[in-house]
Amino acid sequence: MRPEHPLERLEREMQAKPRRRLELLEEVDADAQALQSELVRRGRRPRQAREDALQRLVPEGEALTLLEFQHAPVLGRWAREAGRTERVEGVAIAIVAVLAGLAAAMVVRSPGPLGATSILAWPQVVVVALLAANWARAVIQLWVRGDLRPRLRLLLWRRQIGLMVAAVALGALGAAWEGYMAIGALDPDTSSSVEIWRAVRRIVSFAGLGLAAATFGLFGWLSLTPRLITDEMIERRISHFFSRTGSPLTATSHTDQGRH
Repeated sequence: MRPEHPLERLEREMQAKPRRRLELLEEVDADAQALQSELVRRGRRPRQAREDALQRLVPEGEALTLLEFQHAPVLGRWAREAGRTERVEGVAIAIVAVLAGLAAAMVVRSPGPLGATSILAWPQVVVVALLAANWARAVIQLWVRGDLRPRLRLLLWRRQIGLMVAAVALGALGAAWEGYMAIGALDPDTSSSVEIWRAVRRIVSFAGLGLAAATFGLFGWLSLTPRLITDEMIERRISHFFSRTGSPLTATSHTDQGRH
């Protein structure tokens, strides 16, 4: 198992864009290596020189908080200055979910083919609100906090997929129920073409409502894809930074361990 790089804890704790984290890692790594070499030249033992260099140069506590603020997106800096960042983010997510739910509710309640049976479409309103909330959380992580880590990104994507599947399933269930009710209520011999057409429209409307909700969720996530791809590429470079060999900070550690 690869030993932990001395700067991995900094990378885990710092909340900033992947590009900012990579730039900071490379800068601190270069400065620490230079300082370590200078301390060794002055007579320090390599292990002690390494520890002193890291202690002097790796930001912690208030220094790290200030650094995060400096590298935060504009909205992120505003939220931190306002205080209660998590509450502000929670309110923003709630507002997006409510607006999306109201828009879906207006579609359900509007005069149309769903008619009196529109109660079957209300679960779709909830799904649309949840899709919007999940999307809003990803947006906040990217453009307010500036940092959507791979684990959370995967969790949000899986949740988005699950909600889209639920939307399609609800649409199919509603369409099937309308079809079942139509078969029991309509008589091909006595029912007029208008009644039959209304039943067909309700079936199609339920199916279309499910597809529209799933499409809303899909295109919402696709709008984030360019940023997600860029961040993933930078995160691979960060992984390469930690896995590469020949770093004096790591090599010195190995040397000292061998001496002891």
